[in-house]
Amino acid sequence: MSAINDGSPILISGATATGKTTFLNHMLTLIDQNSRVITVEDAREVRVPQENRVHFVLSRTEQTNDFNYARLLDLVVRMTPDVIIGGEISTDNASVLWEMLGTGHEHFYTTIHAESAEAAYAAFADRILHTQPAYDRGELIAEMKKKIRVVQLSRDGSLRAVTEVV
Repeated sequence: MSAINDGSPILISGATATGKTTFLNHMLTLIDQNSRVITVEDAREVRVPQENRVHFVLSRTEQTNDFNYARLLDLVVRMTPDVIIGGEISTDNASVLWEMLGTGHEHFYTTIHAESAEAAYAAFADRILHTQPAYDRGELIAEMKKKIRVVQLSRDGSLRAVTEVV
């Protein structure tokens, strides 16, 4: 709860069907109802209870216009949101989400598929490196560890639980 209250950026990590989006949706219920929330997703999954919200959807499969992640970054920064939800990290959006995290906005939340917190940092870095190969992987991971907390979720049958917080 303190990470939510203090605005710490959070990367929610877990394998498929561990409850990452469900966990994120619950986190949003803990945020001030008067907050300005922006979501950036490739498919609408996040349920935002705050009335002051804007949803951006950039499909991974259907690009019919010139609106892209670079343009979205400029737009989001100008909108001065209180909360940015990055949706699921992919190769297409990883570097832009990393840039959004560095804009000084608090309450930045996103999800990633990984089996541990350490693997989550590595997966995020690797996705960034697909489009920004000039980064040094080790330095990037070290910077991530300073900037973003990882909440690791796991599943055992029907039981889903937080198994690690870094």
